[in-house]
Amino acid sequence: MKQLTDRSLAFVALLVLLVTAGNAALAFHNTELLYRTAHEVTHTNAVLEALDELMSTVKDAETGQRGFVITGTMDYLEPYYRAEGTIASWMTQIDTLTRDNPRHQAQLPNLRRRVAEKINELRETIALRQNEGFAAAERIVTTGRGKATMDSLRSQVDQMVSEEKRTLAMRTAAADRSRTVAESSLALAALLELITLAIATVVISRNFRARERAALALRQQEEWHRTTLSSIGDAVITTDLQGNLTSSNAVAQQLTGWSIHDAHGLPLEAIFRIINESSRLTVPNPALRALREGVIMGLANHTLLIARDGTEHPIDDSAAPIRDDHGQIVGSVLVFRDITEARDAERQQRDADQHKDEFLAVLAHELRNPLAPLRNALEILRLHPQDAEATERVGGIMERQLQQMVRLIDDLLDVSRVTRNRLELQLESIDVASVVHSALETCAPAIRQSAHSLKLTLPPQPVYVRADRTRLAQAFSNLLNNAIKYTPPGGRIWLTVEREGSDVVVVVRDAGIGIPREMLEPIFGMFTQVDRSLERSQGGLGIGLPLVRRIIELHGGSVEARSPGVARGSEFIVRLPALLNAHPAPELPTIVHSATRPRRILIADDN
Repeated sequence: MKQLTDRSLAFVALLVLLVTAGNAALAFHNTELLYRTAHEVTHTNAVLEALDELMSTVKDAETGQRGFVITGTMDYLEPYYRAEGTIASWMTQIDTLTRDNPRHQAQLPNLRRRVAEKINELRETIALRQNEGFAAAERIVTTGRGKATMDSLRSQVDQMVSEEKRTLAMRTAAADRSRTVAESSLALAALLELITLAIATVVISRNFRARERAALALRQQEEWHRTTLSSIGDAVITTDLQGNLTSSNAVAQQLTGWSIHDAHGLPLEAIFRIINESSRLTVPNPALRALREGVIMGLANHTLLIARDGTEHPIDDSAAPIRDDHGQIVGSVLVFRDITEARDAERQQRDADQHKDEFLAVLAHELRNPLAPLRNALEILRLHPQDAEATERVGGIMERQLQQMVRLIDDLLDVSRVTRNRLELQLESIDVASVVHSALETCAPAIRQSAHSLKLTLPPQPVYVRADRTRLAQAFSNLLNNAIKYTPPGGRIWLTVEREGSDVVVVVRDAGIGIPREMLEPIFGMFTQVDRSLERSQGGLGIGLPLVRRIIELHGGSVEARSPGVARGSEFIVRLPALLNAHPAPELPTIVHSATRPRRILIADDN
């Protein structure tokens, strides 16, 4: 018997030795693999950083050149000279780092050539500015050679960066796989060691009592449960058979406000307090029902969790009984989550749907309004075809109603273009004052009809922007119409244009009904109005401000709304980038016909 025991012990010792040696070899292999993949990822990041630094250095050189060409001040050449001294070192570093990549090595001659072309172009322009003045340097700049050279260099660098990022993605994936393999191997090794230790325990401690083995297994299971619960995103609470709390993860402690130290052993009802959102009555605890009935329980909708400090959280949850190996219930587990964000998303979607429905209702109403006068006018023409006075009067009615329908349809087309990002601009250098005057001409009838007073303030010198004249005038007229519409008759409106640094600022201010603070940003959203009833009474679809924001953003600018509050007026501020050294577009020459007989000229125009 002793000999058999010795053989068993020897077998266990050999097994432990083999498992330990195998685990050590596997750990060494995994460590070496992780180190190699990590080094490759670091190397790829270094290549990306070097390419980025090279491009930044060339940009710094170009910035210094531009500053010197514009001002003639030598201080601006400091970044250029500094870049000239470091470009060579970055090229050398890129060459060294990419020697493991034949494709990059094949691209290096072209990269060196394009960098040299760019530096030579900068050097030539600087020399011309120094020796011959601004005009000579400007001629070189306006040829677009520098931009073309920089675009070519940027394209090649972007290509190399893209390829290196693909390499980085592959190496990162390889590193992740290595890490996964290492973790799996570690888990397998741990499992093998546990099995080995279990065998050794069985052989060496054959006479240990079954209760002690069960206690060990229970402790391992509790640790597994603790680790699992702490790693999941939902809140989890477990109870014993009496419904007293035995564990809770970090999410549950955060939502309930009870730490595990304070809550352990307390009745679940004291920790997990839930009420109906509408009736405010206590809701039956699902975990306790799972203990009583032995089935999985789900909580009713619209349930609020009352935290320890009184904070309320809308939740969704479920509970299930915990059974032992014999199928006996020994406790329950409760899983729940905070659904505040989901509720907010649903509410926002409902609001958006309601705004759309309201918009469609307004659209149907506004499109139908002109039809009745048009139908009546046609009936008048049918009954009185020879009445010239009636024909003239009816023609005016029909023209006004058709103009209204055209305006509505144009607004709808603009909305369609905005939502599909198809709003196109015809850009030119224009004086902002001329665009403002165009907008004022459009709004003048409405201003006179409302008996408003308008104060216009323009800068003493012309200020130019690169813009689409028609679209920019549309944006300004929409802001003016907004001010006219929401200002009581006889009110005051201010339109100011001024230069602030590198921006042109256009401000439309009124003394109208104002805007609530919470609506200053939402009013730029599609289908959103501050006062729907007023919008309906004035006509229109209420989509002017979203169009204004999109048009201004397409011009590289911004628009914001300000208001002290209801009945205290509002202010819309538009910022656009100003053009430096801009000149107005040349006017077409005037054509004078010297012939004695009259001539006819046909002009065909469209958008």
